[in-house]
Amino acid sequence: MLIMKVNILNSKKISEMVKNEEFKLIIDLRQEEDYLQGHLLDSINIPTNQINDNLEIIRSVTNEDILLYCANGNQSITVGKVLLLGGFKNVYSLANGINGYKYKLYK
Repeated sequence: MLIMKVNILNSKKISEMVKNEEFKLIIDLRQEEDYLQGHLLDSINIPTNQINDNLEIIRSVTNEDILLYCANGNQSITVGKVLLLGGFKNVYSLANGINGYKYKLYK
């Protein structure tokens, strides 16, 4: 049986991967007002409760590296597991969410 898991990485590793443009898609799962306060470079905002409505956007990168993040890391893991069950291959989550991120954010 194939074991699928969300790859949870610390903020240093995520910062390096974002800088090197290693993610095909970066999704901020927080509400829009939180996203506008500061987010990762090149991320798009799709709140957790809107993921199902936006699956066509996400589906185009099924086999690519996708980074999910939220405020504290819990929602991104949950959504990541759902994506893995839906056939996605390489799903990453920011450990401790954006609240634990120690690098530059963008507005």
